Amino acid sequence: MKKVLIAYYSFGETKSVADRINKILEKEMSSQIFLIEDKKNYSIKDQFKKEKELELKNPVPSMKEIDYLFIGSPIVSFSSAPIVNVFLKNLNQKELSNKKIFLFATGIGLPGNTIKKMRGILSMNGIDVEKDRVFSSIFRFDEKKLKEVDEFIKETIKK
Repeated sequence: MKKVLIAYYSFGETKSVADRINKILEKEMSSQIFLIEDKKNYSIKDQFKKEKELELKNPVPSMKEIDYLFIGSPIVSFSSAPIVNVFLKNLNQKELSNKKIFLFATGIGLPGNTIKKMRGILSMNGIDVEKDRVFSSIFRFDEKKLKEVDEFIKETIKK
């Protein structure tokens, strides 16, 4: 049975997208969610001020047994959340060779450089991204908006 890990930071829309991905994929494969958390529980504003000091609350899970990895971040100041950047920097390139990696970002308004930043961090560590998607809306995510997640899954895993 194929295995998928869905790692994300934040709540609201990012959690909704992670939960939707999990709901779709858990029917066909072993699916696990990993909440990316800051050890000191800094506010997002303080995360930007103290990015070099940030530590993950929980260690990055082993990727040896997974087939697919989804990583999600809210769009914050046109960028990815600093704690997500820490998570990305802590990924083991050797464990991720031959794995399919997908990125997603959520927010209200313009995405800025969120995905570009996440891809750049992974690329610097020799990790390739298969596909990415930004889910943004000026309104709360409703069922219609979450159908975009279904399409993303069809384009990625269910090709």
